[in-house]
Amino acid sequence: MLKVSISKLEQARINPNAFAASLSIKSNGFGNNGSFSGIFKSFIGKFHNADNNKDDLLHKLNDAYKLQFVENSTNNVRTQKYCEAFSSYTDYMLEHGFGLDNIFTRINLKLLTDVALGGNSPILSSSDNRNMVFSIEESSKDWRNELKYPILQNYLAGNYYQCEENQIEIGVFNINSGQFELKTYDDIEIANAFEEAKIVLGNVKYILDQS
Repeated sequence: MLKVSISKLEQARINPNAFAASLSIKSNGFGNNGSFSGIFKSFIGKFHNADNNKDDLLHKLNDAYKLQFVENSTNNVRTQKYCEAFSSYTDYMLEHGFGLDNIFTRINLKLLTDVALGGNSPILSSSDNRNMVFSIEESSKDWRNELKYPILQNYLAGNYYQCEENQIEIGVFNINSGQFELKTYDDIEIANAFEEAKIVLGNVKYILDQS
């Protein structure tokens, strides 16, 4: 059984040959705790899971970046950007009454007889009347056309929230703008994403079998 992390699906889509070759190289997909986004996620957990003052957390986040990264102009600019984004994030969550459901949940989705998607979901959050799933993104890439988001919307509706597909808002929290970018995919977009993912990973499996 070939199991591919859903976070790598776009790599496989763009270049299946290079992706198949990369699968023979062992890597640890959980080594991002010391990254800018990894630290940001850990402070999201701190914000939601305790009665921490958001201003105190903001100071601690700033300190965490200064401790983790060498102080230079590039890292100082990124630190300021992530801290401003954290302030915007906490303001939004408080204003709209969102709590943290989970930093991630494990994915186990069989696409073909011998191919499955695994890995971790994005962050899961909800209020009294909304379910929101989002990645932390610093780049300005066009995430809306990636296959993983409609697939995750479908999967998490049925396997995590037990709700209709159209009751999930999915997307990114953009560090550069400090804003959420969210979309709800329709049935056709979801079906098309599943079909293309099956073709993409079927090709990867074929390439591996021939090597």
